[in-house]
Amino acid sequence: MPSVTEFIGPGGTRSSTVEPLRPGDPRTVGPYRLEGRLGAGGMGQVFLGTSASGRRVAVKLIRPELAGTARFRERFAREAAAARQVGGFHTAQVVEADPAAEPPWLATAFVPGPTLQQLVDAGGPRDPAAVLRLGAGIAEGLAAIHRCGLVHRDLKPGNVIVAEDGPRIIDFGIAHEPGADAMTRTGSVIGTYAYMSPEQVRGEALSPAGDVFAFGSVLVFAATGRSPFDATTVPAIVHRVVSEPPRLDGLAAPLRELVGACLAKDPAQRPGMDEVLARLSVTGPGAVPPAAPAAPGAAFHALPTQPAAAPPAPPGPAGAPTAPAPAGALSRRTLLLGGVGAAAAAAAVPAYLFRDSWLGSGSEQDRTRPVARLEGHPQSLVALAFSPDGRTLAAGGSGGELWLWDTVTRRTITKFGGEPPRVFGLAFSPDGWTLVGSCQDGTLRRWDVRTRTALPALSGFETLSVPTPYSLAVSPDGAVLAAAGGGTLQLFDLTSGRRLKKIEAGEPSGVLFTPDGKGVATASRERVLLWDVDGGEQPRTFTDDSADSPFYRVLISPDGKTIGGAGPGVHLWDLATGRPTATLTSPHRRLEEAAYRPGHPMIAGGGFGLGPDDDVKDEARAATGGTVSLWDLKTGRVARTLTADLEESAGAPLLSALAFSPDGKTLAAAFSPSDSTIQLWQLA
Repeated sequence: MPSVTEFIGPGGTRSSTVEPLRPGDPRTVGPYRLEGRLGAGGMGQVFLGTSASGRRVAVKLIRPELAGTARFRERFAREAAAARQVGGFHTAQVVEADPAAEPPWLATAFVPGPTLQQLVDAGGPRDPAAVLRLGAGIAEGLAAIHRCGLVHRDLKPGNVIVAEDGPRIIDFGIAHEPGADAMTRTGSVIGTYAYMSPEQVRGEALSPAGDVFAFGSVLVFAATGRSPFDATTVPAIVHRVVSEPPRLDGLAAPLRELVGACLAKDPAQRPGMDEVLARLSVTGPGAVPPAAPAAPGAAFHALPTQPAAAPPAPPGPAGAPTAPAPAGALSRRTLLLGGVGAAAAAAAVPAYLFRDSWLGSGSEQDRTRPVARLEGHPQSLVALAFSPDGRTLAAGGSGGELWLWDTVTRRTITKFGGEPPRVFGLAFSPDGWTLVGSCQDGTLRRWDVRTRTALPALSGFETLSVPTPYSLAVSPDGAVLAAAGGGTLQLFDLTSGRRLKKIEAGEPSGVLFTPDGKGVATASRERVLLWDVDGGEQPRTFTDDSADSPFYRVLISPDGKTIGGAGPGVHLWDLATGRPTATLTSPHRRLEEAAYRPGHPMIAGGGFGLGPDDDVKDEARAATGGTVSLWDLKTGRVARTLTADLEESAGAPLLSALAFSPDGKTLAAAFSPSDSTIQLWQLA
């Protein structure tokens, strides 16, 4: 993974670290054209690459001696797949990998900026406030990595890029072999060992606690310009890491206490990343301002039938449990990373609060009920989307407002009133900074989530004179937006807003990118179509003769191996061969919404139930109104039915929006036309 293209050195001079390609270097790797050398690591050489559409990536070619072992390739394939699921603001996203290539390679998003090592070497230690902000960002990135079942193994100042908008962790979790970091240059060996945990030095099993130890050492370097175990030889460093206390002189008291806990010799004594984030929010600059009082008429709703208890730990950067925030606290991201302007904006928003109710008994019946509702929306909702880090939930509908909810504090972050008139679809960019909505007035609008401001609408977007719902999806690398509806599939450059392609696509309903970003799928009547993003306009077609009604949603498994359509139940095909793999029978009259649960072999879906005025011929289907079904893909059957806590109505509720948090632990759903709440379930 890359370190930097260029950075400002002493006196404002600009220094470049991209070296020209050498004789014998490849000129292309996979679909990428190589432009130069970024550096080398224990696994291999890193190159700057460019895709056919001009997107810049860092391409790592694996060393032949590693690639020659079956064990390494197996681990590389497994961990590369897991790394592609890592989201959030503070990691360099893995966009593609080919473990079977000769040699294997990995491509990640290219992040310009100096490494922390380069920054401190050039400009000296960082000030205390900057160290705290840096620590909060690195801790968030590590938490996202750990939630995907990965351990970084080599966190050090050279693997943290300090970009303009915060730190990025690079080179995480991909099949580091014992001794693979022992490069020939002495400085590289010392630079790695100085940040290893005692258990890693001893060759013992690694765990996230090892990254916590390295995190503490990195913060010491940022604050002082040296490792807490600095020495001139490897044996001396190893001795200090294993047997001596860290040198923490030069650290302010609050930070020194946190770092000291992270550098405990016993892994069991170190805090987890959730605790680190909580402690950083206390030691960070400035006090947490009090919450704004609840606006008159704002909902403060306690769910019935469940015992009052401490609120559940809300999702963290990718949805993992973190310490619950006080009712009056601003979000941790606002406090640590958003600055004064963002904090003021958040504090100015009326406090539309809701009260959690937690599952006290753990029974199956309790787990079918929502743990909370988000209230205050003027009318029913038809679009929900979690940000990639799981911290923000966007909601839009027919009420003329777009809402952003903080999933940690359970408060509204902001709402955009007056416009748009109605939002049919929502999608976040992979970095979480841009939110795109398809609107009833025939526009594709964008909002900057950080500044809470509207951006120019996408140009060249075409819709019918009659408002048509458009589904949205953003490619994994954040470069392309797909909009499906009104008889077309349209692709846009998300940065410039320029339309790239318009395809006549029948009657597309729902749209998703494949995990590698090379394909985009739509549902169209009794077919699911898979289009090549960079190719022609002839799609692959997936059909099932047993489907007796149109598909309303398309599904793609997180590993990219399975594609599906939802409508008359759920029909699944092997994406590579096109062969049917499963048909999931639905208790609903038809499925309007369906999605894979991240990290679990499960699909959630729901749609129409039957109301009191319907001719009820099937009592089972009559009971499906206001419910979400969870299919276990191992058995092919509904494993659980989630029942919403809806406002009283004489109508038949329709599941109009469905979204999983990135870690799959939280499910958000909205039902129309008579209910205007967001229902939240916590899933085991």
